[in-house]
Amino acid sequence: MVRKKSRYVSKIIFVVIFVGVLVAIGSVIFTNLYQNSFFAEKKFDELARSYYEDNLYETTLLENEGQDLSEIFGKYRNGFKVKLRQVLSYEFLEHNVNYRTYFETEAFSCDTNETYATFMPHEPYGKKDYDVTFNLKCSKN
Repeated sequence: MVRKKSRYVSKIIFVVIFVGVLVAIGSVIFTNLYQNSFFAEKKFDELARSYYEDNLYETTLLENEGQDLSEIFGKYRNGFKVKLRQVLSYEFLEHNVNYRTYFETEAFSCDTNETYATFMPHEPYGKKDYDVTFNLKCSKN
């Protein structure tokens, strides 16, 4: 009877130690990602794509109603830049949410004028027919 209890207790101790090690490793990884602007990159990707698809694309179509899409978007094949400042202003006005906290933390801050996304529309010039590259200019505090 004593052996069964000791095996049970040793298994519980092993599981507790294993979970503790996983939590410690996870917190170290999370802290490093947070300090290295990982979340800022992800949020900028999400916000910039939303800005292009829901604002720029729709506005361009409305302003150029009836024109051929290749004429409208063809001139931007080499790309055009959208600054983080523009995206943050749009998101704040549109959704009344201040996303600036993703780009200004205790660990780092991003330059809203030097951080930008470059959009390159391509055929057939639909809402999601584009390539995008991101350039984050962030510095550690």
